[in-house]
Amino acid sequence: MASNLRGLRTALGRLRILPNRVNQARDAALREWASDLEKTAKDLVPKRSGALERSIESKINEASGKAWVQIAPGKTREYAYYVEKGTSKMDDQPFLGPAAQIHRRTGERALQRAAPRFLGRW
Repeated sequence: MASNLRGLRTALGRLRILPNRVNQARDAALREWASDLEKTAKDLVPKRSGALERSIESKINEASGKAWVQIAPGKTREYAYYVEKGTSKMDDQPFLGPAAQIHRRTGERALQRAAPRFLGRW
């Protein structure tokens, strides 16, 4: 009977830390995915002065479990839209859309790699 209680205590202890560990795995996967997406977007962006490339940044909100890549607020944000979509005088040169397309499944793979590190063997 005592060994059953010890096993129950161990199981309950593991269940208590499970949400924290799942969140840690999710956050690690989000960081990896956002970093990879940011790097790809920077590789694909047309480079003239380099300002547009420097304005690409990844953001992670661990509280909500969301990550994204954006153009930093400022003058380059509007310019980035024109580069991505084109204008009547300039052809489109998409970089964020193709980068997102390339990494559409990367987040899942990142989570698959992070889960064993944080959850271990249960």
